[in-house]
This record gives sequence, C-alpha cells and structure tokens, in this order.
Amino acid sequence: MKLIIAAIKPFKLEEVREALTAVGVRGMMVTEIKGFGTQSGHTEIYRGAEYAVNFVPKVKLEIAVNDGMADQVVETISKAARTDKIGDGKVFVLDLESALRVRTGETNEDAL
Repeated sequence: MKLIIAAIKPFKLEEVREALTAVGVRGMMVTEIKGFGTQSGHTEIYRGAEYAVNFVPKVKLEIAVNDGMADQVVETISKAARTDKIGDGKVFVLDLESALRVRTGETNEDAL
C-alpha cells in the first residue's frame, strides 16, 4: 500500500477530486495548509501599507491506495493540478505499513 500526499493550489481541489474519482479513488483526506517553496510568497498592500506574505495557501491531499494504483493516482493529480505556473505543488509517495477501518475492523487493503 502507498500513502500519496499532494500539496496543490486550492482552486484546483474540485478538478483534482473529480479526476481521482474517475480513476477509482474512493476517498481522501483534505487539509488547508500554508507553505512556501520556489514560489516563496508575495507582497500585498493593506490599508496603504505593503507587507510580505511569506506563506502561500495550499490544500494537502492524503490518499491511501494499493500499490498497483499509485502511479496512476500520481499522474492523475499531476495532470489535474497543473497550471504551468510556479507553485503548482508537490506530490510525495510513501510506503504505508498498515491501515484499519474502525467501523468494521478490516485491515490493510480491505480497509482502503
């Protein structure tokens, strides 16, 4: 099993969700986050004063899938989240040791 963690632009969330649903992803966790990288923030003007915004809003997706789906899910996220502009995001793939569905007690791939 794999845990896929993706940080994407917030306005791309619905498009990514629809694309993932189309390839068979049955669930994901979504968290609003802030971060910086190459994009490294920007400046804004508020009441006439300019100030730096160092952290940019992003959305973090966490998706647990079986090994066979991991590459397809990563490719789907990449295509759906891409704007070809700086700050499109990152995708990380980690090995997932175990999973448990609390309601039924199912474990590992049965729990996904």
